[in-house]
Amino acid sequence: MYQQNKSNKDFVALTLWLNPTGNQAPKYEYKASAESLFICSATKKKYKLSQINEWYQTEAVQRLVQQGYTGKWFAKTQEIETPKPYDKGNIQMVLSFIMTKPYKPQPNIDGFKPVGQTMPRYTEQQMTQAQPSAPDNAMPVEKMSDMDDEIPF
Repeated sequence: MYQQNKSNKDFVALTLWLNPTGNQAPKYEYKASAESLFICSATKKKYKLSQINEWYQTEAVQRLVQQGYTGKWFAKTQEIETPKPYDKGNIQMVLSFIMTKPYKPQPNIDGFKPVGQTMPRYTEQQMTQAQPSAPDNAMPVEKMSDMDDEIPF
């Protein structure tokens, strides 16, 4: 399914081919029988849906699992050169469960520091007592009419 080197032992996938239904979305565009077989890329052995756990326990898959690989689903469509008589189109979907490498962050190569190193960390400061904003000789207002000052224009 994918371009791969035959000597690459780190590529293991379980692949199923889905045939066109002739329908358009939102209806299902591809289908496969429940008896359809998944094919292992490493051993070329065929597995039923009920045997996927057996495939996962094989030596090729478990070697990758021990290295931290995880499985991910991938799908693509491809044109069928010679469709079967019962196919209702010439586009086929290929569904694969591929064991992928674990993500390892790459070291910084452009000279910039990560944000965590560039931005200063928050440092907690001690609370200070609030200072009054009114002068010492301020008097509380008793009547609102005292508040009316002449506006000089």
